[in-house]
Amino acid sequence: MQAVTADNDFLERVLAAGAILVNIGDIDILLEQILTEARFFTNADAGSIYTVEGDLLSFGHSQNETITGRGERIPYTRFTIPKNRASMAGYVACTGDILNIDDVRKIPAEAPYSFDDSYDKISFYRTRSTLTLPLINNRQVVVGVLQLINARTDKREFIPFHSAMELLGKYYATLGALALERAMMTRTLLMRMVNMTEFRDPKETGPHVNRVGSYSVAIYDSWAKTNNVEEDDRSHNRDVLRMAAMLHDVGKTGISDAILKKPGSLTKDERRVMENHCLIGAEVLRNCESTFDEMARDIALCHHESWDGSGYPHGLQGEDIPFMARITAIADVFDALSSSRAYKNPWSDNMVKDEMERLFSSKFDPGLKHHFMSQLDVLREIKDTYPDQ
Repeated sequence: MQAVTADNDFLERVLAAGAILVNIGDIDILLEQILTEARFFTNADAGSIYTVEGDLLSFGHSQNETITGRGERIPYTRFTIPKNRASMAGYVACTGDILNIDDVRKIPAEAPYSFDDSYDKISFYRTRSTLTLPLINNRQVVVGVLQLINARTDKREFIPFHSAMELLGKYYATLGALALERAMMTRTLLMRMVNMTEFRDPKETGPHVNRVGSYSVAIYDSWAKTNNVEEDDRSHNRDVLRMAAMLHDVGKTGISDAILKKPGSLTKDERRVMENHCLIGAEVLRNCESTFDEMARDIALCHHESWDGSGYPHGLQGEDIPFMARITAIADVFDALSSSRAYKNPWSDNMVKDEMERLFSSKFDPGLKHHFMSQLDVLREIKDTYPDQ
């Protein structure tokens, strides 16, 4: 009976994971979830995901329990490799085959692919077994590659991936591919809206909005864990916030170039017109049919409100300001201070930290100060992940 119960529990987890994937809209959160669930099912110590971008494979999501267990950050962020058969991930992307390798250092010399140990060297890690799976959509196109690293025993000893894991991995990779294609479409639509804003305001770039979205999620996640928010709710809110925060300045599309692109300081009247971008953004997002619509509208409208009531457009104060807008305000200002602009160089880490601490006494929700400060290292890592072009 215990074995049946265990099987039922495992099946329920598989089905639940599939339901979670199809309900995630943000591509970055989706890729992290795919990796987390796939590692759980195969008991893999580490893993990474590549997405296909033309003739390149883009690496941007990795997990490694051994490295993070040492209290260290994974020392590589985003990079690309050629989509060819020379690497294991490239081979899988080109052929659509599954590669299950017991020991990457014993790959036959005649194999078309090889193992690059440079990442092991910089992270002081030892890759042994790998299970590399294609993410194939319903048009039979490979849209990504999932690579799981170092299967483990219950005693955390590294072992090869059992052949049974290939079938489970293939099933999960198929679910992931379908969800990934949907998330890619959502991201494309969001970035088109961002690009419209960028045409008007050069400061509103893709890297900027990706950083603001990611910063907001990091701050929220710290708050949610401290306040014991249920995992399902936290996951949903992270997904929606990541996308909604990216549209915080969509209302700038309605501001004239004479003001938006003015090289010098704005006059009082010009500043008043500029502040209307919050109202315009809320109007653009006014037809609320989902949690995402509501959150995006609240953020667009209220991310320039201040805790002490001195902000705009309505001078809201304290908890009258929507919670996710309070978080996005912190993320937006942090990015403005730490990034280069036409009129300034990026501030040093210490200057940014001091200024942000000062603003928690007036502009920002003081209840979020600890959650921002505790995530500074994460925010700086995010900044490196989405550098300005």
